Amino acid sequence: MKEGRKRLRAGYCYMLAGVVGMASTGSSRADSALQSAAMLDWRMREFLTPQQMTTLEPQCRGTYVEPEYGFVNAPSTATQSDNEALRARSDSLVSPSESAMRLQGNVKAQQGAWWLEADQVELDRQTNVVDLQGLKAARAPGLLLHGDTARYNLDSKDFSLSDASYLIHQRHARGDAERISSADAQLVRIEDGSYTTCDPMHNDWSIAASEIILDREQGEGTAKHMTLRVKDVPVMYFPYLRFPIDDRRKSGFLYPTIGTSNTGRGMSFGIPYYFNLAPDYDATYSPLYMHGRGLLSELEGRWLTEDTYSEMRLGYIAHDSEFSKENPDERGRRWALDFTNRYDVSENWRSTIDYNVVSDKDYLNDLNRTLEIQQETHIKRSWDVAYLGGGYSFKSHVQGYQTVDDDIVDNDRPYMLLPQLSFGWARDFDPVAFGLESEFTYFWRDDENLDPAKDQQVVGARWRTQPSLKLPLSTTWGYLTPKLRLDHTDYQLEQRADGLDESISRTVPFYSLDAGMYFDRTLSLFGDEYNQSLEPRLFYVYSPEQDQDDIPDFDTSVATFSYSQLYKDDRFVGGDRVGDNNRLTLGVTSRFNDRATGAERLRASVGQIFYYEDQQVGLGTEGLSGESESPWAGELVWRPTDRLDFKVEGLWDWQERQTEKGATTLAFHDPEYRKLLNLSHRYTHNDLEQTDVSVLFPVTDSVSVLGRWFFDLVNHRTIGTMAGVEYNDCCWRFQVIARSFLKDADDTENSELDHGVFLRFQLRGLGNIGSRFEDVMAKEMRNFNERETYRTERYQW
Repeated sequence: MKEGRKRLRAGYCYMLAGVVGMASTGSSRADSALQSAAMLDWRMREFLTPQQMTTLEPQCRGTYVEPEYGFVNAPSTATQSDNEALRARSDSLVSPSESAMRLQGNVKAQQGAWWLEADQVELDRQTNVVDLQGLKAARAPGLLLHGDTARYNLDSKDFSLSDASYLIHQRHARGDAERISSADAQLVRIEDGSYTTCDPMHNDWSIAASEIILDREQGEGTAKHMTLRVKDVPVMYFPYLRFPIDDRRKSGFLYPTIGTSNTGRGMSFGIPYYFNLAPDYDATYSPLYMHGRGLLSELEGRWLTEDTYSEMRLGYIAHDSEFSKENPDERGRRWALDFTNRYDVSENWRSTIDYNVVSDKDYLNDLNRTLEIQQETHIKRSWDVAYLGGGYSFKSHVQGYQTVDDDIVDNDRPYMLLPQLSFGWARDFDPVAFGLESEFTYFWRDDENLDPAKDQQVVGARWRTQPSLKLPLSTTWGYLTPKLRLDHTDYQLEQRADGLDESISRTVPFYSLDAGMYFDRTLSLFGDEYNQSLEPRLFYVYSPEQDQDDIPDFDTSVATFSYSQLYKDDRFVGGDRVGDNNRLTLGVTSRFNDRATGAERLRASVGQIFYYEDQQVGLGTEGLSGESESPWAGELVWRPTDRLDFKVEGLWDWQERQTEKGATTLAFHDPEYRKLLNLSHRYTHNDLEQTDVSVLFPVTDSVSVLGRWFFDLVNHRTIGTMAGVEYNDCCWRFQVIARSFLKDADDTENSELDHGVFLRFQLRGLGNIGSRFEDVMAKEMRNFNERETYRTERYQW
């Protein structure tokens, strides 16, 4: 009975030692030798199984493999508690006195989730102190602890471990500690400890602290006098630092951001702070010092509930020195706000708010880092309330703008929608199908400064209703769909010039016929089996001409002609013009689908419109045409593998024997996204021709180069470049790029180039030091974000 009690206490002592080791994920000093915890489970690349190799990056030397352990027929550790009986085995059991018990030689013990291997375990019953000598391994799932000596007081629950090392398999984390002590398994103090995710014997980086306290119950740690070391050289110091030790969000400083630019932003440095205010809302404050400008403050807040998501971003600088020099009349105070809210009222109802405002037109170019506002001459803000269900749809849309460029003339400023109400309904009554779309919009803008003689000085309401009836007929080899649609619009206008009606009605019927056939066959190409289809299509639409010159233009434009326009029944986008049509589209599509996977590997389409009457309805001169036929419109999409996309689309004028418009893109990535290649060419006759090339290529397993060149062939100038290098080790990564880009992307001929340098130093398992690298690279290179996601998910960066 006494022997069983002693074994139980010894096992309880071991179990606490293991728990302390698991909590010390951020503690270790430096590799002591081959007997560290890390070396016990380290396996070089050549000794790994194919399954183990799947999580190993090419540049890594090896990984940690957790062995099987425990007694045969032992109970499942997943269901055992701390107080369960200790199972132990040793070469000998010695009781030198009534107050002492000693297990010697190859001691192995198991209690609960913990497994212990030591040279000797001794219990002093007078002091209730357990001493462990030669602690070879203390294991729990995902954790390995190794040390020289350990001591545990059964009365005070004080525990200490000397000259210890630890390993956390899943996080690839290891380290040493001079001393680990704990009065509670949930609260651990580490003295002179260090932490790294680098391979054993390769301390490329580590963090060290005089004291680290890990609160496992709260999921956070604190460190005093913490130093980041690179090759044992101190490079960064924090007198005090709070950090998370699990996946729960915790308040604390984030890693610094660094950037530079020759214009606009200049050299910058900042240290964001994260506020974990509650489980459903948080905030991040990012002070950023910008050379030549001053201190920029950015605040981001998020609020998430079961039904609502809200996000607000605010940027503010009290005095922008550079801006004040360029704008002497301004005080230099600049700011911006970006607010979004989505509220799922019910399963069918949703509300969405998007509000944006800036202090001046150059804020986004000069200062923006986190606000999700597009650089435009008019910044949009809106509120939508929508319903969808039961064959019905409803949407209330309120939309306004901030015109940030004061040079925009009043007549070119957009109308506000106050509001726009839309209703939709669709129902099948076999064999026919009915549909209804209705929209009411009140358009308003400040027309006080407009000249009625030459400007559109009008506001008012538009109510557009479009009922439709169609008869869809289909078989396995084709389809035929005749359709009738009525487009009726009423206007009630204000502030019209003398002699113009304030009440206008317009009704235009549309008659269309959409027909197609399917032919397919099986064929073999280059050893692979494919299904090839041939799909001819005919589309006819007729709508009569109606004079619409007295109708104002609130929101209408002519759609850019492309392949997708071949089968649309109107050439206008918006509700103020309804086109006259008497035209026939003939087209054909052929597809090649992989028979084994069903994936579409090739699609080629071409078509042309034939006009039987001149188009008389236009917006000024836009939309008018006396041509009898359109250019040939086509597109080719080729995906020979899941990693290569090639697309060509364009317009060909066969009468002039010239390409009116064309775009070619090619995108390639290897299975692990280590190689990226993107090529594109855009062309518009007598107007635009641009090429864009971007590439990321591994020179070695560790070094990759990346670059981009965006060139305007019409103006013979570079409009964007990027060049950089990336170094990947198994535990850290460094990326640096030099980038140039137009300050005004809409003016490729006259805009100046801005130059910037962006860098990131990433420590595996800790985070990033540097600029918002992903945001920059996502704009520069297709598939770069997919590459980062792949690395994070597969290799746990």
